[in-house]
Amino acid sequence: MKENTLLKIALICSLLGLFILYFISTVIEIKDYKPNVLSNNVGDEVKLQGKVAKITDKGNVVFLQISQQATVDVVIFSDENSTKLRNGDTVEIFGKVQSYNGKDEIIAEKIRVIK
Repeated sequence: MKENTLLKIALICSLLGLFILYFISTVIEIKDYKPNVLSNNVGDEVKLQGKVAKITDKGNVVFLQISQQATVDVVIFSDENSTKLRNGDTVEIFGKVQSYNGKDEIIAEKIRVIK
């Protein structure tokens, strides 16, 4: 094949891929977390906003207590951003709801400090 033809095919595939990714990103929706229905969301991806009430660092695992309407436990596995967190910071957390020893908690996948 000529280089010109290969270039056109690569360009078309790239644009098609970007269009598909854009479409998928508009369809995906993450639920806002509601403390009173956390047990109904076990296994779901959720979004949580609140203030950091307590930080417990155990090496490569960090436990956060996030204060919202109620206190929520959040677990972070070895994340560089967790060392920058301070008590009183307002954060937005994306994660998955899990049940551990009969208690519901959020396993954080992404944390963002809101200023």
